[in-house]
Amino acid sequence: MLVKLVKVFPLVSRQYSDRQGQTQVFKSKGFIINAGDGNIYAEAIQETATAIEEIQPKDGECAFVQLAYAARPYKTSKGEERMTNEVTIRQLIMG
Repeated sequence: MLVKLVKVFPLVSRQYSDRQGQTQVFKSKGFIINAGDGNIYAEAIQETATAIEEIQPKDGECAFVQLAYAARPYKTSKGEERMTNEVTIRQLIMG
């Protein structure tokens, strides 16, 4: 879909330990995008985030994006189960 990049956030990296105890790096790059019917937050992760960082998209530019959606459950500090939506950018091509 064609979107406007309302806000482009910097690439963020953080270290974590995987299930085998190995140190790994998790990378993400966030965006607020608008497809004509409101703004949403979407995030590119790992290699996709690195590839998008290299093309240096800017606030206000237009791009074609392929998105993936996931609904995830989580528990509040009081133990209540809630749901959240995650929007992941699989591909971004400057328009």
